[in-house]
Amino acid sequence: MMNEQIPDWKNMDISQEGSENGKRKGKTVSFTLSEKVNRMRPTFSVLDTKPSHILDFPLTVQQQLWLLFLLPTIWLILLFIADIATDIAVGVELINEGHYFAGILTLLFIVLPSLLSYFFRLSEPPDTKEVKVAFTWLSVETAAFLLFPIRPLHCFAERLFWSIEAIRLEDPEREEALREFEDTRVFVIENYLFTQAFLQSGPQAILQISLLVLGTSKHSSTEAVQVICLMTSLASLAWIAASYQRYETQVRGGRQQVWSSNDRSLTTLLNLSELDVNSQQQRSTGIKIMEEDNPIGSILLFTFWYFFLFGRILCLVIAFSFFPWAVLGVCLAHYLFNLAYILPTPRLSTLIPVKLILAFVYIFCLVEVRIQFRKSYLFYSLFFFFTIIENVSLTILWVFWAKWTGGWYYYYLYSIGISHGMATLFIVIYLKFFKPKIRRIQVN
Repeated sequence: MMNEQIPDWKNMDISQEGSENGKRKGKTVSFTLSEKVNRMRPTFSVLDTKPSHILDFPLTVQQQLWLLFLLPTIWLILLFIADIATDIAVGVELINEGHYFAGILTLLFIVLPSLLSYFFRLSEPPDTKEVKVAFTWLSVETAAFLLFPIRPLHCFAERLFWSIEAIRLEDPEREEALREFEDTRVFVIENYLFTQAFLQSGPQAILQISLLVLGTSKHSSTEAVQVICLMTSLASLAWIAASYQRYETQVRGGRQQVWSSNDRSLTTLLNLSELDVNSQQQRSTGIKIMEEDNPIGSILLFTFWYFFLFGRILCLVIAFSFFPWAVLGVCLAHYLFNLAYILPTPRLSTLIPVKLILAFVYIFCLVEVRIQFRKSYLFYSLFFFFTIIENVSLTILWVFWAKWTGGWYYYYLYSIGISHGMATLFIVIYLKFFKPKIRRIQVN
């Protein structure tokens, strides 16, 4: 990898052990944090900011390239195509059966992320007075909206190409390919994928579970497609939840930045598995940073969120069919608790709209985007404690006091129990063996 000089950092002593993905000899480097670090192009390898170990086993360069670049890209392409294709299939089938409202709503969810992204882009036009340039930009953005799958697929194709190139080439060409790969993670695409999870996949999962519980379609083939649609929607939502669960803290530790945060001047852009804080500064207040999840940790976290979200949504939908006001009351209380917890974070006045939206997202899952959690361990503990209490209470409510008949409700009950059990199993394994390390950089 590249052994060029590391940028200066102000008032910070860090001992760094070099490791060319677990193979370089150790050395100690002292440097100071500069306010201009964000304007400097990093002179170290992209791989130095990525996980280099799974448990205590070091990854080779080729293993990193396959597990961190190529395979995740293939997974995202397949998931993106499957999610949209199944949504379209279900919407068309429901309309053909005469369920026009359900079918149109199913198709409408597909358009919402692209529409919102389009509005975001229009709100930030290019800084130019040339009519031709502005018109060209508007035409491109409008075409991207009308042909909304094209832009994400083009981005995925670029990532696939550069990941293959990185595997095929040697340094320095490989390093350039990795930087080109990272450059594809632009805001416009990541913002679309993020909004797709919460404006398309999440609502779609709720809608399809509701239609299946109500028995809207009488055709087994349509129900089979609805189940597949539900699975892909949950997978898309779970993947984003796992990817952005600790985004803001991980960005400070070197993760690729997508959204701007409160303070990026402390982003280290270094491999945290090789960082250790100077012992003389342990008494000073530190900045908490976190490594990225390694591949197995990402899979475990994704699987946890998949089962957790399925159990959570299924519990709320079934309870709502019998006791809607009880479910609305529980969700409102959950929302207010989330809002009260995240509201005191920095930049209160400028982030209120974001916090109002995030508090709604936190009814189902936690993502650390645009704000950094205060006392994150406490917040996560309270979130899962209250969420499980809510799920159990609502389930007990409809099992013992609702007037339900039919064997399907026994299946729903078993599904809720199994999904919560599987979620618990995977999160315990993740926290025990694969949770990313949290470190503190001591700053005077």
